[in-house]
Amino acid sequence: MPKHIKTDIAIIGGGIMGSAAAYFLARSGQAGTICVIEPDSSYQFATTPQGAGGVRQQFSVAENIQMSRFSLEFYKSFNDQMADIPDLPDINFTEQGYLFLVTKDGEETLRRNQSLQASLGVKADLIDYDEVRRRFPSIERDDIVLGCHTPDDGWIDPNAGLWGFRRAAEHLGVHYVKGRVTDIHSDSAKVRTLVLDSGETVEATFFINTAGPWVAPLAKMTGAELPVVPMCRVQHFWKCAHDLEPMPLVKDESGMFFRPEGDGFAGGRPTFDIAPGFVDDIYSGFFANYFEDTIWPMMAALVPKFEDLKLQRSWAGHYAQNTLDGNMIIGKYSAAHDNIITACGFSGHGIMHAPAVGRALSELALTGTYQTIDLSRLEIARVRTNTPLPEVGIK
Repeated sequence: MPKHIKTDIAIIGGGIMGSAAAYFLARSGQAGTICVIEPDSSYQFATTPQGAGGVRQQFSVAENIQMSRFSLEFYKSFNDQMADIPDLPDINFTEQGYLFLVTKDGEETLRRNQSLQASLGVKADLIDYDEVRRRFPSIERDDIVLGCHTPDDGWIDPNAGLWGFRRAAEHLGVHYVKGRVTDIHSDSAKVRTLVLDSGETVEATFFINTAGPWVAPLAKMTGAELPVVPMCRVQHFWKCAHDLEPMPLVKDESGMFFRPEGDGFAGGRPTFDIAPGFVDDIYSGFFANYFEDTIWPMMAALVPKFEDLKLQRSWAGHYAQNTLDGNMIIGKYSAAHDNIITACGFSGHGIMHAPAVGRALSELALTGTYQTIDLSRLEIARVRTNTPLPEVGIK
């Protein structure tokens, strides 16, 4: 006979966002029982492990900067934050900074963004092309006029970050259930029960939908619409025959980026020239020659030493892309139900903001309001009124 699980809070999706929310809820000591439903317990098909792991403060929306500042410090002190958690994986936080580069067309926007970042406490240095070349002589592209360097930024091992939050949540009493939500039962005011593919049911008082690229079909089960779709993103790892100086994560206004990774480099460039949807095979179709035809020439134009490189591997992940404006949607989203919330549509920012958003979801679940960073501008209202809040000059 199928099992019926009764819990105080049920979280749909146990990737880094759902596990971060579970961790902060459990750490609060006020949440009661917490259950996380995750269909892919090995995370083989999850989004998080395929990410670049970057954590940066260079944004143009104040809330994103504030979330990054909290999350950056949390990741830097990850072991101290979780000193009571046994067998904690090493997230390998690497503090080598971020460097954004722009041409003349992007100069005014970069200056405006840096001013906002600095006003919120970010150490963000504007450097002209000569200074870029002095600090990072391997970068040679004459159309660059300005850079913004944030030396405190860096990157983590995304898979270790996910497992760190999960192991911490489990150690603090959170129950993980392997299963996929196939239906949601609700009445006119409340969500009541989740139905899993195993036939099990999960009854809860409060629900959190953090299913990443799969969030929108779940929202439809309660009659809600979320403008979030899966968007394939391909990354690459290559080795270079020449030595480079220690490099930050380098990103230009086209969205192209690279960073050091072990004895090589990881990077890529997101494209919107493909339709939304899950891509199972990147070695045929649109991405078949993407590195050779698109990424390699762009990398070599920026760093001539990359003309002599050898691609080692490529892999795909899927952004939960918010088609309205590319920024997350947080909070209540089902007009008829006040006991289900979400955090979704990060469009590539989920890993870097997971600590701040996990904390915010915990605050909403426990108190109904934001206790630290006010994220109300990122709620569903802007979707319903079609008033986007996009990042400017940053992809």
